[in-house]
Amino acid sequence: MKCAIMQPHFFPWSGYFNLMSKVDKYVFLDDVQYSKNSWQSRNQILINGGKKWITIPIKKSALNTNINQKKIDPSGSWKIKQNKTIIQNYSKCPYVKNLEELIDYCNSLKYTNLSEYNISIIKFIANKLKIKTQFINSSSLKIEKDRTLKIIEILKRLNAKKYFSPIGAKDYLEEDEFEKKTNVKLIFNKFNQKPYPQKDIKNFIDYLSIIDLIANVGWTNASSYVKE
Repeated sequence: MKCAIMQPHFFPWSGYFNLMSKVDKYVFLDDVQYSKNSWQSRNQILINGGKKWITIPIKKSALNTNINQKKIDPSGSWKIKQNKTIIQNYSKCPYVKNLEELIDYCNSLKYTNLSEYNISIIKFIANKLKIKTQFINSSSLKIEKDRTLKIIEILKRLNAKKYFSPIGAKDYLEEDEFEKKTNVKLIFNKFNQKPYPQKDIKNFIDYLSIIDLIANVGWTNASSYVKE
């Protein structure tokens, strides 16, 4: 059984879904400490031809607050303003109707919890991309361990034989001697993002939210793209 474990990001990039497409079980690491200004609450899209951040406003809380305990700040009608900005900036893209479907779904969500909001959006996108995997929240496993020991225990509970990890985790997994502490095979997933057509952009701009891919190539082509 193949497994991947990732924090629930806000409108993740295509590499996030590439990792997801390769495993049988995908664990949302939702019971770890929230990091300010991380992918948990923001991402980048194209606005006027350049990379710009879109962010979920978060209520202040103690520094050790976990992701699944963070609350979204509902003041300022942020969702309406943000989603309007997204649609306006991608209005001339060939698959804006596909993007509108995603934004309509986001507008229907009533969650005040950051983790629940992100996970719902990710699951919706995964379904549209025809990614077949089982989703699990790490908080449901109630594992009181940290860092690599937590990862190892999750894999043990799920009877995983292979652990697919993003390449960005390589240093800390090696530092924590992951491969000496478990028999689970460690596989680093490196997604080499290939250029795709971007409306009115001559030189491809990479590492953007999945929003950009959907608007420019549509659900069907995006599905093939993330599975490469």
